[in-house]
Amino acid sequence: MKKLMSLVLVAGLIVSLNVCSQKEEISEERFIILTDTLLNELEFEEWMDFAYELAKNYPEKYEAAVILAQGSERALMENDSEQFSKFYGLLKNYPENGALEMSDQIAIGNQLAWIMSTQNMLPNMAQEVIEFTIKSFNANADSLEYRDQIGAAVYATQAVVYSSAGDQEGALEAYSASIDHYEQPEALIQRALILEEQGDLSAALEDFVTALGLSPNQPMLTNKVKELYTALNPGQDATQFINDLQVSLNEKRREQVLAETIYLEAPQFSFSDFSGKTYTNMNQMGKVVFVDFWATWCGPCRRELPEFQKFYEMHKNDPRVSFIAASTDAEKQKVQPYVDEMGFTFPITYDEGNATKFGVEGIPSLFIIGPQGKIRYKIVGFDPDKDFIAEMNWRLESLLDS
Repeated sequence: MKKLMSLVLVAGLIVSLNVCSQKEEISEERFIILTDTLLNELEFEEWMDFAYELAKNYPEKYEAAVILAQGSERALMENDSEQFSKFYGLLKNYPENGALEMSDQIAIGNQLAWIMSTQNMLPNMAQEVIEFTIKSFNANADSLEYRDQIGAAVYATQAVVYSSAGDQEGALEAYSASIDHYEQPEALIQRALILEEQGDLSAALEDFVTALGLSPNQPMLTNKVKELYTALNPGQDATQFINDLQVSLNEKRREQVLAETIYLEAPQFSFSDFSGKTYTNMNQMGKVVFVDFWATWCGPCRRELPEFQKFYEMHKNDPRVSFIAASTDAEKQKVQPYVDEMGFTFPITYDEGNATKFGVEGIPSLFIIGPQGKIRYKIVGFDPDKDFIAEMNWRLESLLDS
């Protein structure tokens, strides 16, 4: 009975959207029911028809904007070019009063083109999608908050589209545009591989070296640098070159890390770890305090915490250093079993409202508070290609020296 009533409501809304010259006003409650419940009960064609009408007629509602993205991806998964063209047409002609920001629209276009080219789903349309996305980016670049990062992403996707089509020259140009916006290891590696294939070993070596500086934990990069250096300098000691290069890159990376220092007033915090010890601004004054917000369900946190444990083991007996790992889990009963399973021994606390005080927007978020009680570093996310232990030690040493 519930499903029948749902279908009747959906059918009624589709009819009204199709035949009325003026958009039907619906209540927030009904809109939420339709988006959260009814769509899940429809077959593909019904779902797509309803989703299209909803996205088309209510673009100012965020739920409808999400459905626009979902419908586009679902059409791709079914390799349905007709349905995809309908949804993509909505994205191309998205109204100014729509719920999506321009950066969101660009991100959706970029994601669609990436899926199309990497998963061979309507690949013949991928170039059109990424070119429109880049056109949108270029027209609005000056107003985008993360212009360079977004530019790097869309041009990297364009490079993948070109590579999938066998156009290596187009891919090379697109990777160069991506790198010009923002240097990322993957774009540098892919450009280097193309340059190597074309016989430009010097330029390829330069890209591999730059990528190694950004991702020192990738053995492949070290091997490629050694290989190309040997090819370009027969008879020279490649091992010594690599050693000298590593020292130089480490020093350069250290300077970059220490340049990221900030000087913000730490909020008034109070944590209680599982042993009953309390951590506050007052009793931690004079110490370097590492406050790490995490959750058991967070993939990057699961990769970061073992590194945090290693770093803790190195400094746990230093009275000048303190550690707090604050769980933001809503289901607190999952925290202790996970900690026991992983063998973590650093102090574990619950968030206790402190994440809001610190302004945490994503996890993991690691705050390093200096001896004077000021936040000196903030690291959001976890990059497995970087040397977590070395970078934490550099930050710690700089604060202890000060």
